[in-house]
Amino acid sequence: MGFLLKNATFVCFLACLGLVYIFNAHQSEKKIRKISSLKLEVRDAHDKYMKVKKDVMLESTASELEKALKEKGLKSQNKVPMVIGEG
Repeated sequence: MGFLLKNATFVCFLACLGLVYIFNAHQSEKKIRKISSLKLEVRDAHDKYMKVKKDVMLESTASELEKALKEKGLKSQNKVPMVIGEG
């Protein structure tokens, strides 16, 4: 008992150091979980972006545009456009 009373400040220091260590471990685990969830969100957003990009690229091809125009009653012009006033 005399040993603890004699070194009370050192024991308190070690206890505080232990608490700081535990707090730091919890904070780092929390940040690691947040980072992994954000990585999943980024992956999902990238997948959505790639799907939309693929759809836009498909819809902007000449054959798809021609199909869309035919549905609206328009037809493509086969003549080459005339250039007015070169120079």
